[in-house]
Amino acid sequence: MGAQVNVDASRYVFYDTRDLSKSDAIHEAATKIADEIMEGIDRLTYSNSIEVATLFITGSVAQLVLIARSFDENLIAPAFRCTLKTVTLDHDIGFLQKYVIPILDS
Repeated sequence: MGAQVNVDASRYVFYDTRDLSKSDAIHEAATKIADEIMEGIDRLTYSNSIEVATLFITGSVAQLVLIARSFDENLIAPAFRCTLKTVTLDHDIGFLQKYVIPILDS
């Protein structure tokens, strides 16, 4: 099984574990929703910086995973609390927050 890895420099890394030669309805829907989420995050005022954003597609499931860095424990926005999976403190770079946002689910 092959994997497609495409980089959209302005938004996120795209990783599709399905071995497809071209995009399909799942790919189109997942990227559209991920683009809308990233545009929404861009409009927020927050102290975090998004270090890495990756859109994963496996089968008919898609998730947007964000790694954010902050010097405080504040979330990107209160609405993201339910998607926060881990917080790690590194004394040199601050808090690393991992968010997993479900986009499509079978």
